[in-house]
Parts: sequence; C-alpha cells; structure tokens
Amino acid sequence: MRGSLLFKMLLGCSFGIVFFFPSIVLSSSGESAETDRVIVEITDKDGNKEIESIPMEEVQPKSSFTISASSKDQMNVLQPDYIRTIGMVKTAEYTKSWGATRVGTDRMKSQFTTTGEDVIVAVIDTGVDYTHSFLKERMIAGYDFVDNDSDPMDEHFHGTHIAGIIAESTTASVKIMPIRALNESGNGYDSNIAKGIRYAVDNGASIVNMSFQGNEYSEHLAEAIDYALSHNVLMVVASGNKSDDTANYYPASEEKVLVVSATDQSDNIASFSNIGGSIDVSAPGVGILSSIPGEKYAALHGTSMAAPCVSGVAAMFLVDDPTRTIEEIEKLLKTYVDDKGAVNWDPLFGEGILNVSNFEKHSFISSAFSSSNYINLPEHTNVPLDKTWTILFDQVFSDDSTVAVKLYTENYEIPIQLKPDLKNKKIIVSPTKNYQMNTEYLLDIQIQNGNRYLMRFNTK
Repeated sequence: MRGSLLFKMLLGCSFGIVFFFPSIVLSSSGESAETDRVIVEITDKDGNKEIESIPMEEVQPKSSFTISASSKDQMNVLQPDYIRTIGMVKTAEYTKSWGATRVGTDRMKSQFTTTGEDVIVAVIDTGVDYTHSFLKERMIAGYDFVDNDSDPMDEHFHGTHIAGIIAESTTASVKIMPIRALNESGNGYDSNIAKGIRYAVDNGASIVNMSFQGNEYSEHLAEAIDYALSHNVLMVVASGNKSDDTANYYPASEEKVLVVSATDQSDNIASFSNIGGSIDVSAPGVGILSSIPGEKYAALHGTSMAAPCVSGVAAMFLVDDPTRTIEEIEKLLKTYVDDKGAVNWDPLFGEGILNVSNFEKHSFISSAFSSSNYINLPEHTNVPLDKTWTILFDQVFSDDSTVAVKLYTENYEIPIQLKPDLKNKKIIVSPTKNYQMNTEYLLDIQIQNGNRYLMRFNTK
C-alpha cells in the first residue's frame, strides 16, 4: 500500500458505533502482471511430482524449460507465478448501509427464524480480522498461505471488509473461512491463491469469494478453479476496477465462474467497474459500509464489494436448500434480478442487478403437506433433543416391501439412522445428531404401493 493509513473520527453516530474513514485513496502497490517468481514441477528420483513456486533467479539458464534442480531431482518450469491484486479501492463517507437493502437480503434473512446446516463461504483475500466483534461469531478456521501458518489475520483491510459484507447479508448459519493469499499490500501470487482454493474445497467450503484481479491468464489458477467446480463449489469473482473489458483480466474473463460488476445507488454501472462478455450479474459496489480491522468500519468503492454481496445471497440459497448444485444456484442468482440496460443479458449488468426482495424460502414441511394422499398422524410437542422414534406397523412386511423414512425441518432434510425390524413390524428412527431446540420437524413415512404418513413434532 502506498503511504500510510490515516483515520478521522466521525462523531455523532447512532447506536454508539464509531465509524472511521481513511483520509486517502487506498490502493494496491502492484497493478501489473510482472512477477519475480515461477511455478515449477519438481520430479524426484522416484517419479513423484510436486508443484512449487521459486524465485526466478533460481532458474538457470532462463531460456531452458527443463533443468536440474539437484543431482536427484528434475525441475520443469510451468509458467510465471503471476501476481493478482485487489486493484484500486476508493473510500467514501457513507454512514448508512444501503447495499443489503437494495439487494433485498434483509427480507430474505427474516424468513429464516431457525438455524440450519452451516454453509461455509471461503474468502480468499488479505485475511480477515477474526477478532472483530461483527465477525468473530461467524468465523471458522482458515489458513495463511503468505506466511504459511494457521493465523490468517488481515494485515491490510480488504479481506475484513469483504467478510463483513457477507456477514451482513446472511444468517448465523453462514460461516466465513478466512484464507490469506494476498499480502499486506493487497497483492498475491497465483500459487498461493491456487493453494487457497484447494484448501477451501478440501475443508468444506461451498462458495469461494475472490475479489481481486490480474492481467495474465494462468493455467495453474484455472486448474484450481476447475478443481473447485468439479467438487460443486461456486466461484464468485469481482469483475475488476479498471473501467475496462473483462477479457483483459483473469479470473474475471473466466466463463466458468460467476463474475460480478458493480452498481451505484442510482442503479448505474459504477464508473470504475470492468464490463464485458463474462459478466453474469451486478450488485452494489459504491459506498459500501463494512468492517475493517481494529473494531472499525469504512465505506469503500469497488467490484470487490459487489462480489461478496452475491456470495452471501448464494450462501442463503444453500441455507434454504443444501442439496442445490452450483448450476441451480447460478440459475437462481440470474433469476432474482432487476433487468437493467438492454433487455435480458448485457455486458454491463449481465442478467441484471441482484434483488432477492421477493424471495420465498423453500419449505420441506409445507411441500409435504401440500401433496395428496397422506395420513396425518397426531402431533407431538416438547420432544427431547435426543428423541428416538419407534414406528409400529399393523402388519408384517414381506422381504420385498419398501419403506422410505425421511426427516425434515422447514429448510433441509435431517440425516437419520434406521434400524428396521420389519418382521416384528417396527422401524427405529434416530437422528445422527441431536435436534435443534424450539424447532419444528416432520417425520415422513412412505410405504411402496401403500400409505404415506406425515407427523409433525416440536422440540423443547
């Protein structure tokens, strides 16, 4: 970062919150694809291969693509280890959050009165200030690939701001995984970003937010993105802040990811936002108020701020139905929009500005009771959190009989364990983990070529 961060206090804020605003333009220190490192493949004497990033000066002669790393290893130079950057990020003195209201996440969140399965959003960025009071209850373990340790503390401010936008637009079921792949200047090597992507996938993330840009296409980074997509992990990418065509940037030019442009409070494309053929949707990115390190808040401009708004909504679609694929989530994101610009898709807004204000959550319980031909069993209340159900039948089943038993909350299906004893006319049903407190459940019993039984119960 050029210069130092100076903050001035904004007095008279309501609710006892003090906002701080940087007094200068905040930007990264490197905007080009120039790099001092290369990505190499090292093969040992046993034929085992490993990918590493090494300084360019260690590659001699530079004109050769295959050289000896040692007397026992062979090293193949794959590509430059390109640098990605957060790009230019500007500040503005906004004291109210408007982006979440514009997108409709306030109403969307209000429909989820009970917690569901956790959905993890990985933020690959400058790290996150996980001690910030606005974020600390939403954080899970992450990793720092810059310093190669398990402490992804934000030494910049960008990643903490991104995490705050996601937290604001989601319920407590959405957890944030901080992955530090960009340094204190907002720059990061492809090798560390690719490691971050694979770490996120391997540690349970369903969505990865990448609010950075770079000029050169990277096969190494593309392979990591493909790894995530092949594991049903949605990749959300900022379009970039250069008032340019996304075709000139990566990963913003990647057709396989979900690329987000930025809009202002008048629903115009932000003057700095990259646009182009890869844009999928747009979201607020001007004067977005969010957390920054040290118990502070700031309003920033950038497509970096638009992308996590989309990541948050995508996470809520998974809270609503954890079985959704990335294709289904992307379709929903492109359906819940306000069409702007040219009719349907256009290179500025994509399919339109994200707006989930008319979203209605999916209810497994309501869907079941809207079906026909079922027997409604008596309801039960104040059920213990470790309750086991024994289902008794009035006849003995043959060996080829099929009984399907499922357990739902409004939002998702509960994993269960079944102990069938059909010859003795019973099935024992228990959840794999305890029920949630004060929650409504539905036991759904379907007999092939027979009756369907539905039973509601509520926990204490």
